[in-house]
Order: sequence, then C-alpha cells, then structure tokens
Amino acid sequence: MKAAVYSGPGAIELRDWPEPAAGAGELVLRVRGCGVCGSDIAKFSGGAASPPAVFGHEVVGEVASVGPGVIRFAPGQRVVAAHHVPCFRCHYCRRGSHSMCRAFKQSNLDPGGFAELCRVPAANVEHATFAIPEHVTDEAASFTEPLACCLRAIRRAGLGEGDTALVVGLGSIGCLFLQLLRIRGVRALGSDLVAERRELGRRLGAEVPDGDRALDAALRGATDGRGADAIIITAGGAAVLAWAAARVRDGGALHCFAGGQGDALPLALEALYHREITITATYSSSPADLAEAFDLLSSGAVSVAGLISHRLPLGRLADGIALMRRQEAVKVYIQP
Repeated sequence: MKAAVYSGPGAIELRDWPEPAAGAGELVLRVRGCGVCGSDIAKFSGGAASPPAVFGHEVVGEVASVGPGVIRFAPGQRVVAAHHVPCFRCHYCRRGSHSMCRAFKQSNLDPGGFAELCRVPAANVEHATFAIPEHVTDEAASFTEPLACCLRAIRRAGLGEGDTALVVGLGSIGCLFLQLLRIRGVRALGSDLVAERRELGRRLGAEVPDGDRALDAALRGATDGRGADAIIITAGGAAVLAWAAARVRDGGALHCFAGGQGDALPLALEALYHREITITATYSSSPADLAEAFDLLSSGAVSVAGLISHRLPLGRLADGIALMRRQEAVKVYIQP
C-alpha cells in the first residue's frame, strides 16, 4: 500500500509501506479521509519522532477486515477511530488524567491515517471507535478527536454557564471552541490576526471585533470591566501570554490549548500571585470526551461547515502542511 512517510525533518515521501493485518479484537480500515492536525505539523518539523514514520490521527475509514472476536463492527462499515486509549486503572486514570496515563501515550494506530490502510488495536476498537450513521459525512466524523480535546479543555479551564471567554486563534480548533462555549451558556468572543478567520468566527455566531481596541471595548462591556473569565489560546505560543494576561479578569484562567514556541513564560510571578491567575493546559482527551464529541457531531449540535478549506490526495500532504504553516488553509483534509 501507499503511505505519506516522514523521512526526516521537513521531508515527506509517498512510498510503499507494509500492509497491516487485523489481530484478535482489531480492525483494519481502508482510510477514507484524515484531517491534518497542528501536532502533525510539529512532528513533520522534526524532533518528535524517529523516521520513517506515518502520522495522522483524525481518521475516518471503511472496515476492510476484522480480527477474531470483533462483533461490533463488520466489513464495509464506516467508522471513526481515535489513536490513544488509557488503561483506566492507573493513578492517572483514577485521578481523571487519562491523557497522562502511560498506556495512553504508548497507544497508537498502525500506521497513522496518512496511508491507504490503518490497523486499529483492540483497545482502540473497544473504547475509541464509533460507527458513523448514514446522515453523518466522513468530514464531520473526522472532527471527533479534535472536538473531544476542546471539550476537555473547557472543563480544565473551569468555564461554565454565565461566564465570558475569549478564544485566541480562529482556525478550525478555535471555531469548534466558539460553538462548544455557546452550547454551555458561555459568552464567547474571538480574536485572530487574519480577517478571513475573523469572518468565519462571525458566521458561527460569535462576537469577533476587528483590532485590539474594539476587542477591549467588547470585553469591558461584556464583563462590567473585569475582563474575560478565561482566555483559550489556540495559536501564538508563549508570546501571546502577556497579551492575554492583560485581558483576563483577576482570578481568571489562561488556558494553553496548543503547544508552541517559547521556552519561558513571559509573565511575572508577582503578577500571577497578586492577581491569582491560573495557567492551565490540555493534552488530548479521554474516551468519554470522544463519545460526547461524536454525539455532538452526529446530532448536528456542532457544525464543521466551512472548517475544511482544502481537500488533497495523499501525495500532496506536504502541500497541505505548507498551506497550514502559511495560514492559507483553515483545515486540510487528506483523502487517500
């Protein structure tokens, strides 16, 4: 089979890759589509994985074969499968930190979704694979994993009904956040440097002012001058933190959804102390988050219309990554 293979920092090659086989409790999927995540882009930049490797974890596929013992799925069925599952037994799992579980971090699809075929291990089949109803498109289902990460982030940021949040960065993740916050009764404002992305946020019903002056006025009006209860940072790395701290209320939270550049946080400890600002972060999700996300997408409560800007074949994965790096794509969807 063919796969888009990471062969070294910045290098992707379309080459032959061994076809996977389904063992006990496992599935092999014929990949129908796989979204490109920011974490994929970071891996292709080098340092996070040893070549050769095949990435891609927002996978939608058709069951090509089932292993012994599989009864929930059958050949020909469309499914969405996530890449990580916890053990449910360790200290981390018992504390609700499923994504810190050692088994969680070691689990994965084989290979990733940037290939023609993908093996889903037994634990992933049991806890992180969902049959797609006829009325749900492949593209909508592919957002199950990123939406689950957003759900967990909102919980970790402590946001609830009646709060006000500011989402920084209105790519596909930021636009998912805007919708989830509204569902939870949180007043959501958005901010992005790119005019087209600000307009995308507005089409989703969010308040997205143009420029810092208008944004600050909107925040003051929404919060009686306090500032946002939480600011969710989906882009910009550590460089955004000082800007965000100036717009969060005393006792509020800065939530770093994505990693990024910056080895030190540009915030004075004294300011964190006197203002009681909390800094939180989110890495991935849990099976419960995945199930909730899948239900929201299946019911239409969360829409992905307009979030996929480019659909490319497997051999053009490098082009898709370049588009996202240049902020010329909101979301790239690879169709092997």
